[in-house]
Amino acid sequence: MTTRFVRFFVIVLAQVLSSGAVGAQTSPGPVYVEPLVEIPKPIDRPFDGQIELHVDATDVQHRIFTISQRIPVDKAGAMTLLYPRWEPASHGPSLTVTDLAGLVVEAGGRSIGWRRDRYEPHAFHLEVPVGTRAVDVRFQMVAGGDALTPDVVAVPWQRLILYPAGWYARDIPVVATLTLPDGLHSFTSLGVERTEGSTIRFKATTLEALLDAPVLAGRHAKRVPLTAAGRGAVSFDLVALRPGDLAIPAARLAELRKLIAQIRAVFGAAPFERFEILARLSDEGSAGGTEHRASSEIGLASTHFEDWSGQLLSRDLIAHEIVHAWNGFYRTPADLWAPTPNVPVSGSLLWMYEGQTEFWGRVLATRAGQFTAEELRDRLAVEAAEVAARPGRAWRPLSDDINYPSFMLRQRVPWRDWQRRRDYYSEGVMLWLAVDAELRERSGGHRSIDDFARRFFGGASPGAATRTYTFDDICDALNAVTPADWKAFLQSWLDGHDEIDTTIGLTRHGWRLIFSDTPTKAFRASEDESGVTDLTYSIGLTARADGVVRSVAWDGPSFRTGMRTGVRILTVNGGAFSQDVLLDAVRDSANQPIILTIEQDEHKSDVRIDYAGPLRYPRLERIPDRTDTLAGLLAPR
Repeated sequence: MTTRFVRFFVIVLAQVLSSGAVGAQTSPGPVYVEPLVEIPKPIDRPFDGQIELHVDATDVQHRIFTISQRIPVDKAGAMTLLYPRWEPASHGPSLTVTDLAGLVVEAGGRSIGWRRDRYEPHAFHLEVPVGTRAVDVRFQMVAGGDALTPDVVAVPWQRLILYPAGWYARDIPVVATLTLPDGLHSFTSLGVERTEGSTIRFKATTLEALLDAPVLAGRHAKRVPLTAAGRGAVSFDLVALRPGDLAIPAARLAELRKLIAQIRAVFGAAPFERFEILARLSDEGSAGGTEHRASSEIGLASTHFEDWSGQLLSRDLIAHEIVHAWNGFYRTPADLWAPTPNVPVSGSLLWMYEGQTEFWGRVLATRAGQFTAEELRDRLAVEAAEVAARPGRAWRPLSDDINYPSFMLRQRVPWRDWQRRRDYYSEGVMLWLAVDAELRERSGGHRSIDDFARRFFGGASPGAATRTYTFDDICDALNAVTPADWKAFLQSWLDGHDEIDTTIGLTRHGWRLIFSDTPTKAFRASEDESGVTDLTYSIGLTARADGVVRSVAWDGPSFRTGMRTGVRILTVNGGAFSQDVLLDAVRDSANQPIILTIEQDEHKSDVRIDYAGPLRYPRLERIPDRTDTLAGLLAPR
C-alpha cells in the first residue's frame, strides 16, 4: 500500500466519522430554514418627534375604545409597528392582539397597506412612501369585561397603542389625550396639561411612563389624601357604583394613614412624586391588584369597609401594591426588566419580587393596625399549612414554580397541590419569615429584615432610574446586614424538595403549626372566598354547597378512592348531601366509616373514605421555650 493511498484512506475515513457513526444516515425530507427576523430590535437612541395618541372612551354601549395616532417617521421604507405583548404586573405575555380591530394606516390621507408578521402576530409591517413625515393610525380595541361602562371607565394604555419598533420605550415621547363619557371624574398619576369638557390632554411623557400610568374614572368618585401634600404624597382615589359606597369609616382611614407611615419607616424616600391608589369598588366581591411605580389598581368589594371583619384576605392588598413601587419598579430583577413590552422576560427572582412583597404586605398591614396580631397569625397558619402540604415539591421545587408566567399564565390546573401554580407568593412569605429569623439569631437580635429593606431599597427618588438586581445582589445585601452563607441558605430552599421544612421560620419565631377541630376566622374567610367547605387536612377534598368537589388533595384519602375535581357527592352515609352532613360524618369518622355516593363520568357509585380522625384546621401555637420574635416583627415602627 503506497503512502499516497494511505493518506487518501485516512482523509476519507475522517470525513465519514465526522459526519456521524459509520453507517448512520439522515432521513429524506424537508430541511429547516430559520425564519428571517423582520422586527427591528430595540436600541437605546433618541426618537425624533413625539407620538400623538387620542383615545375615545365614550362608546360604552358597545364597550369599544376608538384609538387614533400620529406616529413620526424617521425615513422612508420598511417600518414595523408593535402592539404590546408583555405586562410587568403579570410577568408574562398576558396581552393579546385579538382585541385590536379595524386597523387602518395612512400617510398624507392615502392608505398604506400593512402586513402582520408571520411569526409575531403583535407586529405589523408597512412600507412608508418617500417624503412621509408621519403616519396616521386608527383602530378599535374591544374592551370586553367591565373596563368600559357608563359609570366606570378603566383606561389600560398598554392595550390602546401601537408604537414603532427599534427604540427603547423610555426614548419615545408621547402626548396623549382621552375623551371620557360626560360626568365622570378621573384619577391618574399622569400630569394633566388641560381639560376641555370631557377631554383630558396629558403632559408629554415617555411611552414607558404612559404604559405604567392607567386612568380610572367614575361617576361616583372621591379623592382622599392620606399624607400631606408635597413630594411622595399618597392619595386614595375611590370609584364606586353608588355614592354610599364611598364612605370610609374613620378607623379605616386612620389605618391607611398609619400604613403609609409604616411603609416610609421601612423603605425610606419614595420613588414617586405622588402616588395614586386607584380603588374600584364593585359588587363582584373579589379583590385584586395591579402594581405600578406611581399608582396601583385595586379592586375591592363594595362592602370592603362596611364589612371589615369579612375582609381578612384582602386587608393587606393596598400595602402589597404600594410596596411594589420599591420592590418591582424602583428596584426590579434584572431578568424581569425589558426595554419594551414586546421583549420576553424571565421570572427567576419572583420569590423576591412577589414573595417578599407579599411578606411585607402582611407585616406592614399588621403594623398599621389593619390586622390584629392574632388575625395575622391565623392568616399565616392558613398559608403555612397550604405550603407544607404541597406534595408537588417532591418533583417541582420553588425554583421551577417561578416559571409560572412563561407557560402556565392564567391557566387552571386540576391538581394544584401536585402541579403547583404561583406558590412563590405564599411560600415566599414562609421563606422571608425564615430569613428574618436567621438575621435575628445571627445578630443576637440586633438586626432584622427591616435592616435589609433599608439597605436594599433605600436611596429612591421620583426621577431615579430603575435599578436592577440579581440573586448575588440579594445575597450581598443580606451579608452586609449579617454575615452568613446566604447563597447556600437561599439556594437550598429554592432548589429543595421534601427535605425542606417550610414552617422553620415560624418555629424560629416562637410559633408552631398545629391542627385543631375548630376553624379560625381566617380559615373561614378562605372557605367563603372559594365557596367551599374545606376538608383538605382531613379527608382531602373541598366541596361546594351543591356537592361538586372543587379540589382533591393529591394522594389523600379521597384521592385514593379514585375521586377527582368535578365529581359530585350525592349522599353521605345514606343521607342527602349537605356541607353540614359531610362535616358531621368526618367528626364521627372514628366511630363510623365515611361512605359517599358520588356521580363521576355519568356513573353513580359508592366510595368508602379511609379516614378515622377529627376535623383538622390549621392554627399557630406558642412554643413555650422560644422567644416570641414574631411579635417584634409585627410591632409598629
